[in-house]
Amino acid sequence: MTPRIRPLQKSDAPGLAALVTGYRRAMGAGGSEMLKTDAQRLISSADADLNILLLGADAGTGLLGFALAFDLPEIISGRNAWQLDDLFVAPEARGTGLARALIGRLTEIGMVRGWTHLRWLVPQDNIAARRLYETLAEPAPWDSFRITLT
Repeated sequence: MTPRIRPLQKSDAPGLAALVTGYRRAMGAGGSEMLKTDAQRLISSADADLNILLLGADAGTGLLGFALAFDLPEIISGRNAWQLDDLFVAPEARGTGLARALIGRLTEIGMVRGWTHLRWLVPQDNIAARRLYETLAEPAPWDSFRITLT
């Protein structure tokens, strides 16, 4: 079945909560579980804010992946770029094209909205994701740094 990539709705909150819990564990956040109420709040904030996109991948059996992207002013061009901040596909659905479909939908939206580019960060040790992303995009010519505040 071809996945349906769509904006998430409040009824998707239980599925999103389960996916985010899996994502947090995969990213090393331990047992941090997302509550359904937190998922509803995230969906509502994306729904209310045109500068945040929260898309889900549904292959007919429920929510199997999500992507969260947001608008960034891009000072060099004077236009907007978009940051794909989080992308996750459930382990049982990996290799089925869902990540590619989510990124593809974001690029379609970006073309319509006139984004200069879509960019994202990838953990250095996520070899499988890096292999996929190298088929879709070119590596950016910069490194990422962070200051942890909490």
